[in-house]
Amino acid sequence: MEDYNSTICKEGIVRAVRGEDVEVEITISSACSECHAKSFCIPSEQTRETVVAKNLYGENFEVGDKVQLLLKGRSGAKAVVLAYLLPFIVLMVALFGTYAITKSELAGVIVSVVLVIVYYFVLKTRNKRIEQSFQFFVRKMEA
Repeated sequence: MEDYNSTICKEGIVRAVRGEDVEVEITISSACSECHAKSFCIPSEQTRETVVAKNLYGENFEVGDKVQLLLKGRSGAKAVVLAYLLPFIVLMVALFGTYAITKSELAGVIVSVVLVIVYYFVLKTRNKRIEQSFQFFVRKMEA
């Protein structure tokens, strides 16, 4: 299978292989951990997360292999829209709409912040359904 519509997300290490499913451990770093001046600033934060990806290429993986975790190309754009664009639109529409009705900046701010919180709460409650639409797959690192 060609990966014309895929995006390399992260490099990781195989932790388990179960048929077509491959458990990959990735390291998620805060922005500070990538900075060249991190030793002069605050301590960096790194967390490890395990992602289950599909073996679409039929490769043989062993525990400890270095792999590339890929995400289908359109899924990345969808994630950006859900996480950033839609909440921004909700915020702006609520802010200007409330201000137009009440002529109160404070009311506009309160309503818009509450609606963005509600938006993220609804997004969180639908997390399982949303996760199913984001398909990760794995490929061995090219030497």
